Amino acid sequence: MVVAIITARANSKGIPGKNMVDVAGKPLIEYTYSVASETKGFDKIILSTDMDAAIVHAEKFERIETPFKRPAELCGDKVSQVDVVNHALAYLASENYPVTSFVLLQPTAPFRTVAEMEKGIAMLKEGTASVLGVTSVMHHPADYLFVNPAGKIDFLMEEFLAKRRQDFPAILFNNGAFYGCSVPYFKEQQKFYDENSALLEMNENSLIDIDTEFDLKLAKGILNN
Repeated sequence: MVVAIITARANSKGIPGKNMVDVAGKPLIEYTYSVASETKGFDKIILSTDMDAAIVHAEKFERIETPFKRPAELCGDKVSQVDVVNHALAYLASENYPVTSFVLLQPTAPFRTVAEMEKGIAMLKEGTASVLGVTSVMHHPADYLFVNPAGKIDFLMEEFLAKRRQDFPAILFNNGAFYGCSVPYFKEQQKFYDENSALLEMNENSLIDIDTEFDLKLAKGILNN
């Protein structure tokens, strides 16, 4: 069985109340609720949160379950998503639910599509241990530069200095929109991906993972147009 685990906590330093902030007429978290609910490949969808507003809003979506309220010790700034997923999997194990794989869905990524979700789930069902969502970068790091200790300019990828953009290698960005793992892989590795993970290439808008006010402005601009 493939389970979607939606994670959301109340406290956010960058954007207060981020998960419920209005984005083009909807709470941000609703974009994740909607795509998860419409994805047939998920056998179960659970919400892990300490947010009463998120729980109430989830009641509008028949497939989303909130079987527990996330304990306070798993809601701090320093708590990792690994800890949160371990807690959710422990609950499912206590209910004897036969989870084979899960997909972590963070509400900060509102541009996923159902087709992308189904493709990633198919990869897991075919035996892939770990699937990572990625997007092509907006600015190629071959154009990045910095000032070195001698006060001179250095380029991050100096070997491509003065070359055509067409000659730059493809660079992908971990967009935070899809982390899929088999349960045995996750329990052994205690992480969501490594150098052997399969890549799920996603749409260009998925480059936006909302963490700052600037990210939020970009998302609103795209969704309003």
